[in-house]
Amino acid sequence: MSSRSEAGTDTPLVAMRGDNAFDHWLLTCGHNPWEPLSPEAAKPYGFIWQSWLRFLAGGADGDPYAWASASPVQVLQFINHHPQSPKQPQPSDITRRRYWRVLDRVYDHAVLHRWAAHNPAQGLERQDMPPSEDPKGAILSPRMWRALQQQIPQPEDLISARDRAVLVLLMELGLTPEEVRLLEVDNLQWSDEEPREIVALQIIGARDRQTRTLPVSEKLHHALRHWLQARAAYHAMQGQPALFCTRKAPQLSNHTLLHLVTKTLKQAVEASKLPEPARMGPQVLRNTVLVQWLEAGCSVQEVLDRSGMKNPNALQHLRAYFTEEPQSA
Repeated sequence: MSSRSEAGTDTPLVAMRGDNAFDHWLLTCGHNPWEPLSPEAAKPYGFIWQSWLRFLAGGADGDPYAWASASPVQVLQFINHHPQSPKQPQPSDITRRRYWRVLDRVYDHAVLHRWAAHNPAQGLERQDMPPSEDPKGAILSPRMWRALQQQIPQPEDLISARDRAVLVLLMELGLTPEEVRLLEVDNLQWSDEEPREIVALQIIGARDRQTRTLPVSEKLHHALRHWLQARAAYHAMQGQPALFCTRKAPQLSNHTLLHLVTKTLKQAVEASKLPEPARMGPQVLRNTVLVQWLEAGCSVQEVLDRSGMKNPNALQHLRAYFTEEPQSA
């Protein structure tokens, strides 16, 4: 199996120590729109990566550059046997998936920066891959997430303006399809000073804790402003409360949302040559956002508050991505 992030061969590799590569990867996690990955939250990732480096080098005093030429066979040996817990001689499938995922993400970053020629975690044969999470808990890989961002349309007409606003909304705030469908113009909260800007979005829900107010980034503000301008020129939407519409109805349907996300993901797959995700609908975007928040150092309670969920059990479908099992607040 070839690496999904294999780089070209015309540019020479840059020598980089394994520990420095990991530190640089952590810095990129600071681009999270909510908050950077905290040192405390990064500890489990650092433990896995340092264990990997020691495994490759044969000890603490081994070659600090050996990681850059690691093979899929070594990845398989590592996730199947290292490190082991005294209480659990053989790692569980969830543990193997977590360890594989740390290697996969750091190597993706390394390939992008030409510190490694390929991602050995992506070289495993299909039968050797750690079992994937329940498809209901599928998320997008970091590279697929970046590829999807590249496919968000520019607001050139009514539909592209709407699609851009909806996609940015889903990818930044992790709303459910139903929450997006039920948004109204009055849910937008504007600043008092001029020029007025959209600073927050109020989500109204029937369930306990589903009603909440979420901050709006500058990128989302501009996407929503472009949509509102296009919407104002669309006669059929005059006097309609719903924020988003189609050309045939004054409110989005679940089918429209599914089609939008699926279409854009397929465009990202084609443009990036990456494998097609296990799931292609709006839920996979929400799942990815929730995991990004957890990885950025948010507590489980913060994630529940932002996503409008009441009980930590609501996150169990994403347990394969946690460094620790979610606990009740």
